[in-house]
Amino acid sequence: MSDKLSLGKTFHALEKAISIAQQRNAVITSNISNLDTPGYKPKDINFKSELARALETNYKKDLTRTDPRHISMQMNGDQMIEPYEEQGEWNGYNWADIDSEMTKLTENNLVYRTAVEALLRKMKLMKEVISEGGR
Repeated sequence: MSDKLSLGKTFHALEKAISIAQQRNAVITSNISNLDTPGYKPKDINFKSELARALETNYKKDLTRTDPRHISMQMNGDQMIEPYEEQGEWNGYNWADIDSEMTKLTENNLVYRTAVEALLRKMKLMKEVISEGGR
């Protein structure tokens, strides 16, 4: 039985949410570190659409490879990182805006912490079920 089936969809969804939030954190901190880069266009990951895509594609079966040299068609978890301009304003130097980036960083941190806490609660519940099952 695969881990996805034995641990349930919630566990898998939380795992994906944490992974995407980590990747988004890296993108946002890169935006902040490039505030002084001329012409820099900040990038972002759309958390909701990427989580939906990750959950949808994860349950599709991988194509059978008859030769190890064939390319695997399984998703590797890379997220769509795209430049955006709608949040920042051109300041004559670049599109980056520290206030916007710090707000996104704070929101992303909240998503990450919430997913981690939910995952820890689920693991604690599973541990209790296992330990009580032997009584």
